[in-house]
Amino acid sequence: MIELRHFRYFVAVAETLHFSRAAETLGIAQPPLSQQIKKLEDELGVQLFHRSHHKVELTESGVIFLEQARRTLRMAEQAVDDARRAAEGRVGRLTIGMISSAYEDVIAAVILSFRVQFPNIELVLQEITTPQQIKLLHTGEIQVGFIRPPIHDPAIALEVVKREPLLVALPMGHPLARRKQVPITALASEPWVTTEPWGTLPSDLGMGFYSQVLSVCREGGFTPNVSQVASHMHTIINLVAAGLGVTLVPASASNLHRNRVAYRKLANQTRLVEVSVAYLNSAQSPVLENFLKTVRDVTRKTLQKDARPAAGR
Repeated sequence: MIELRHFRYFVAVAETLHFSRAAETLGIAQPPLSQQIKKLEDELGVQLFHRSHHKVELTESGVIFLEQARRTLRMAEQAVDDARRAAEGRVGRLTIGMISSAYEDVIAAVILSFRVQFPNIELVLQEITTPQQIKLLHTGEIQVGFIRPPIHDPAIALEVVKREPLLVALPMGHPLARRKQVPITALASEPWVTTEPWGTLPSDLGMGFYSQVLSVCREGGFTPNVSQVASHMHTIINLVAAGLGVTLVPASASNLHRNRVAYRKLANQTRLVEVSVAYLNSAQSPVLENFLKTVRDVTRKTLQKDARPAAGR
């Protein structure tokens, strides 16, 4: 049976063309080296060296075998290196779920930092809703996700990465856009744009976000009059820009269509909504651990401050 050490022994002799010097290089005695080379030749059924009292030369078969032996050793070294880097979380693949409303803010900063530190990790990003992410975490189709909490699943670990205020999104030119702050009561008679009808499972922003928005509206004494339903935050903002309604959005969404949508502070509100990174409690992956460390490093400074409402335009 040919072993990897036989390739090393053969290459050492082939490169020195001297059994004693090769043995010294390998750190073994010369007789055992000669025996192993003879054993290799017997195993292959070919002669690899011409031997005489004066010199050692490669046969034609030996020349061909040398090229392949070197390649085999390189592949073995690469396999060892890859295994070690995989154990360190430096090679592999990570599938990440994300909500569209947070990507251009915290998620983008995390992805950029991670790619700089771990360029050999293949990242696959999927824009999917919070409820879908929870399902895919359980099936293993994604390994980590960015969601809007709260969720109630003991198998899922959550770490807050961002806290931000709610803003009122109005069509540009709307009478309320003249104000610096808009009281929630001023929106009671307005048509609203949402991702799902109120009271149903939300699509883009997550159950936690919807419950908080609905709570704010009810504190103002009304339930939103939903006139338009869309699937994702970008579509919601487009509908607001088209004058089809108003809505509340996380502050991180206020960079969308600023030339057609007016974002204003919500008066007398200190409520903050969150983005969290989610993963299975039982997950054991060096790549995931490195990703979570990057998330914590990127978001640590942000979370040391209380989020403040954006000024709006």
